[in-house]
Amino acid sequence: MEDSYFNSDKFKMRVLDAFLNLTSDAVYLINLEGKVLEVNKRFEELHGWTREEIIGKEVPLTPEEWIISYEIYERIVRGEDVTVYETVKHTKGGGHFYADVTISHVYNDEAELVGIAVIERDVTDKKRAEDQLKISEERYRVLVESSPEPIVVFQDLAIVYANPAAARLIGAEDPDQLIGEHISRFLHPDDNPGLVENVERLFVQGTASESFEKRLIRFDGQMLHVEFRAVPIDFHGIGSIQLLFRDMTDRKRAESVLEAKEREFSRVLKMSPEPILLHRAGVITFVNDMAIKLLRGISEEDFIDRPILDFFDPEYHKIIQERMARVIKVDEYMEFIELKLKCLDGVFVDVEVSSICVHRAGLNSVVQVVIRDLTERKKTDEMIRRSDKLSIAGELAAGVAHEIRNPLTALRGFMQLLQAKKTDYVDIMLMEIDRINYIVNEFIGMAKPQALHFVRSDLRTLLDGVIVFMYPQAILFNVEIKLIVQSHLPQIECEPNQIKQVYINVLKNAIEAMQGGGTIEITMYTKPEGSVVTRIVDQGVGIPQDRMEKIGEPFFSLKESGTGLGLMVCHRIIEAHDGKLTIHSVVNEGTTLEIELPTALR
Repeated sequence: MEDSYFNSDKFKMRVLDAFLNLTSDAVYLINLEGKVLEVNKRFEELHGWTREEIIGKEVPLTPEEWIISYEIYERIVRGEDVTVYETVKHTKGGGHFYADVTISHVYNDEAELVGIAVIERDVTDKKRAEDQLKISEERYRVLVESSPEPIVVFQDLAIVYANPAAARLIGAEDPDQLIGEHISRFLHPDDNPGLVENVERLFVQGTASESFEKRLIRFDGQMLHVEFRAVPIDFHGIGSIQLLFRDMTDRKRAESVLEAKEREFSRVLKMSPEPILLHRAGVITFVNDMAIKLLRGISEEDFIDRPILDFFDPEYHKIIQERMARVIKVDEYMEFIELKLKCLDGVFVDVEVSSICVHRAGLNSVVQVVIRDLTERKKTDEMIRRSDKLSIAGELAAGVAHEIRNPLTALRGFMQLLQAKKTDYVDIMLMEIDRINYIVNEFIGMAKPQALHFVRSDLRTLLDGVIVFMYPQAILFNVEIKLIVQSHLPQIECEPNQIKQVYINVLKNAIEAMQGGGTIEITMYTKPEGSVVTRIVDQGVGIPQDRMEKIGEPFFSLKESGTGLGLMVCHRIIEAHDGKLTIHSVVNEGTTLEIELPTALR
């Protein structure tokens, strides 16, 4: 019984009715006269007419729809197959929707066409999406076509699209001229290796590449520097690579010019005769050759990335920090100030420093520091100062000497009278008067330089005479004098009396510095360059370090009754002989004095 039910027409009609009312497509049947025989629920939803309103009536059509429907009806009657077509359907409420329409012929048992089954699928959303896509694609096409940036698309390394900007860059008359060209055709040969592997990697990663630079060869052979970015895309449904690129030739040329100027500027700084360094936020970034030399380094690595304050006396750190804060706010050079520079070996050097901000970037501003070594200037100033003192001392000494010379002349005359009467000790007194007269002449010479008469002399002989002369005073102070002389000591050209005067002054000072007695060791030897050195070492009280700078100045003496003129005269005599006098001393250990004289005048 069940099998007969399932095979009955009633069951089949119920199944068909259930299918028609559950499908998402609108379905309706019309006879050959255009009258509606049946509709499903989806038809009612889409068109807005109920089943009762439409059965037995024609489906309302616009004139355009009526023409299309009539043409289709004519084709069906002629026996043609009409399957699917797209059209616009209007609703009862005045709206419309897009539909894909499927036509199916309905025949009776005698195979006669008795009606038409129409199936309508709402494709409004799809149609809107397609229209939106077309609009979007058109906008994209317009953007790409009008883009000032060159854009190329290639598949399997062959160009399939190029915009006008790309054609202009490559030197083509028309973008179509590039179609089909292998991408490597336009790359510098040295930039081609790895091209295939890079493209495959892009497809695997599926993301845009980082920007990279290549050299592009135009049709006319000109080479351009280009920055690329590659993006994997679908072009007409095929996996492709879109190249976005930018001409960097002008920028590269500008960078080259800038680099050349920077090298030139760096060379100017490096070769500058004045020490120069650059620092950023107080950290050294550049030092030139003269700065390396002044700071007693070997190379710039000794200073780069080190705080600039490391190379100045801590006493000046606060001042330097204040100037560092000020310099980044002004456009001109800061005024020069005097500071003490600390060299790599720990020695302090007097300098004056100025600075200017060469690149303003807040706390990371770059500041150029110019340094001037004041060592030679200080020496010159000191020499001028000493010269002034010597000039004053000379004038004073000349005045005193002039007053002494008159009574000396009278004394010598009377001594000569006594000598005629054979009075005891007159010869010694005459010799000492002549000695005083010689010293007086030296004082006058301090104010009015005299012509020196150099003769070839033996220093050993001159020194022996002085030691004999100073022997009584040495005995008085319980001082022993030891003399060590190198064999074959060469002679020198000098003014003998002046050299003897130097030896007398320095030996007298050495003896008087040894109140408790001791030994004075005198050594004479020749240096490799040919000069003769006399080294005098005593065991006296020594000279404090803070007073060493003033030794040799007029009117400065460590002795209560001293005038400081003795060493001053010694310095002038040795300088006149193109020699050098140096003093080294340690308190409570003694003093070493060296007199260096050339064997021949230089």
